[in-house]
Amino acid sequence: MRLPKPVKTLKCALRDNPECRLGVMARTRVAFAKKGVNSYRQDKELLVLVSSNDGWWYGYVVRVDPDMLAYKDRGGWVAILVKSTLCVEGGTPQEVFSRVDHYWYLFGWYENYYTPEQNPEEGLAQCQSFDDAAQTICRIIERFDERLRMRSEPGGGLRLDMRCLNFFAGLGHSDAEMQVMHDREELPIVEGSRNKAEKANPPLLREAHP
Repeated sequence: MRLPKPVKTLKCALRDNPECRLGVMARTRVAFAKKGVNSYRQDKELLVLVSSNDGWWYGYVVRVDPDMLAYKDRGGWVAILVKSTLCVEGGTPQEVFSRVDHYWYLFGWYENYYTPEQNPEEGLAQCQSFDDAAQTICRIIERFDERLRMRSEPGGGLRLDMRCLNFFAGLGHSDAEMQVMHDREELPIVEGSRNKAEKANPPLLREAHP
């Protein structure tokens, strides 16, 4: 389709001004860091923008301190689908993951959603390696349907998934009330809090960017 001249002019204006730049997620939909802000011992960290059609949906991979996992034999990597109430963006991957820390771990700006009862790993899964966790996110993306995630019909095979709250609140929220708000029927994912345990991550050396 040919664009009208005024639209072409606007696109050129955006291209020609370096201050009108897009963040990592808007450009590529994927942020990856070899030394993550939130991963245990600054291991790998991954964020994928799954959908922004009606709200912000992300696939997130992070390594968790094994001492904080309720089920240590299931693997120290967590792959999780997140329905965020805010757009997570940044000029570099490190900025993106710093905002993940601020938005989700610290303040809990995410929503619950429905997950298939027969496939709970489409909401959250513990994995043995980063590669396994990334593959889990791939499967979540392949089967993602926002309409099913946000509403459930009786007998539809879906259940309200509260594990985002269990996971992020357990690791991040300092407010004790937030840490007990999760569904009692949900199996715990983490035990303890990053705020109480010895700091797993030393100060991160920020990458130099022009």
